[in-house]
Amino acid sequence: MPGSPPWVTFIVAEGIQLGMQFPSQEWATAFKAAINANEAYRAAAQAWQGDILFLVRGADPNAAAPGVHLELAHGECSEATFHADARNVSSEFIYEGSPENWEKMLKGGGDPVKAILDGTFRIRGNLAKAMRFTKAAKELVETASKVPTGP
Repeated sequence: MPGSPPWVTFIVAEGIQLGMQFPSQEWATAFKAAINANEAYRAAAQAWQGDILFLVRGADPNAAAPGVHLELAHGECSEATFHADARNVSSEFIYEGSPENWEKMLKGGGDPVKAILDGTFRIRGNLAKAMRFTKAAKELVETASKVPTGP
């Protein structure tokens, strides 16, 4: 795709289907490929090692909360796993938002740090560590916004 970042071209070249559901294993697999093809993320996350769960939390606290768990180290993603109900998945960091806010974030590539500060998203984990990697977090969300989602 002319003018697209190389990892978008990679997704298309690999034949990954357009309009994937978020979250899903198909989306998680495409996201992993996109992360690993993104040189800007690799540079920003070179000193990072840890995992993060992208959790989609609805209004009902007793309802299943799907999510994608990522294993990240030194600018690469070694695992991206979808969980139909991720409420009990153990992770160093949990980045949590409503289905509506995830849709907006993924369509607009919003700023994950501002989303935490304005209460749109919530993060659980070592905030001091997270704040050292805000550029990597922004690259991660920018990458996620390029993975094709839709009905």
